[in-house]
Amino acid sequence: MIGPVTVRRAHVYWLCQIAGWSSWTFVGLSYAYVMSGGGFAAMWPYLPTYISGIVISIGWSSLYRLFIRHRGWSELPPGKLLLRVIPASFALGVVIPYTNMPLYLILYPERAVVFGLWVLPAVVGTTWCVGIWNVAYFGVHYFERWRQAELDKLQLAVIAAEAKLHGLMSQVNPHFLFNCLNSVRALVVEDPAKAQTAVTALSELMRYSLHASRIATVSLETEIDMVRTYLSLEEVRLDDRLTSQIDIAADTCGVQIPTMLVQELVENGVKHGVERLPGGGSIGVASWLDDNMLRVRVTSTGKITAHDGSTRVGLANARERLRLLYGERASLALREDGRSVVAELVVPCALGAA
Repeated sequence: MIGPVTVRRAHVYWLCQIAGWSSWTFVGLSYAYVMSGGGFAAMWPYLPTYISGIVISIGWSSLYRLFIRHRGWSELPPGKLLLRVIPASFALGVVIPYTNMPLYLILYPERAVVFGLWVLPAVVGTTWCVGIWNVAYFGVHYFERWRQAELDKLQLAVIAAEAKLHGLMSQVNPHFLFNCLNSVRALVVEDPAKAQTAVTALSELMRYSLHASRIATVSLETEIDMVRTYLSLEEVRLDDRLTSQIDIAADTCGVQIPTMLVQELVENGVKHGVERLPGGGSIGVASWLDDNMLRVRVTSTGKITAHDGSTRVGLANARERLRLLYGERASLALREDGRSVVAELVVPCALGAA
């Protein structure tokens, strides 16, 4: 089955054939006009031979095209191709004028001697014209091969980036689930009722985590729903040592963000901040739009310190995920503000469903 791209290329090819050889014929007619002393009447009788020259040139160049396609010349390196194109151009430069010669002799038998004077210029001119044809034809093919190679490289880069992205996400998700399971284990003996609540919350989080492993982004609203579920689970475990406040602007709910990234920032705030403080602390999450960029701020009580067992892999992974998804347009910054640690996420707006 012939596709639309093939049909379009065929149309372009024949349009270029007709336009190119017609232009070459116009040059010949212009030369004849000058040589005849500027008299159109003297040039007019030769018009049939020039028209037949267009048809003959298109015919021979099309046969030449079939030959080079059959031989696979388009796949050859430039050096080997040049060794074939130069003699082929000269051969066509000879064949095309001599194929047109019988019509010339039939129409103008009295000018047979004069025709001999035109043979050499016609051969040289036609050879140059066929050479230009070769440059255009093989130039287009080399350009298309280069473009396809670039597209293939980009596709491979995308595949590699997606694989790397899912690999990074797989490092985050088990860590998150193990923390939740430890929370449930601690509650089973202490408070079975709260343990049931925690199991329900954990099942929702596990369902979300399994779904998140298959997608790169979700809406901020979906992510925040899971953050609330996670915080409810941690509030059960930490009792009154943890308080939370979530303030999400309505116009940010549909913006797409990396899956489980905000949840990870909140989890880090609990694990490395609130949980380590004897008196506990608070977690705050806020979002707003700023110049077509989504800003999400996670504030947690604590200090930026290197705790035992903290490798900062989560933060590095988060930044790498942002780089793979958004390039240099996104950022994740961590800073201290008084007695709190502030993590600020900035991503380009992309409203829509996950």
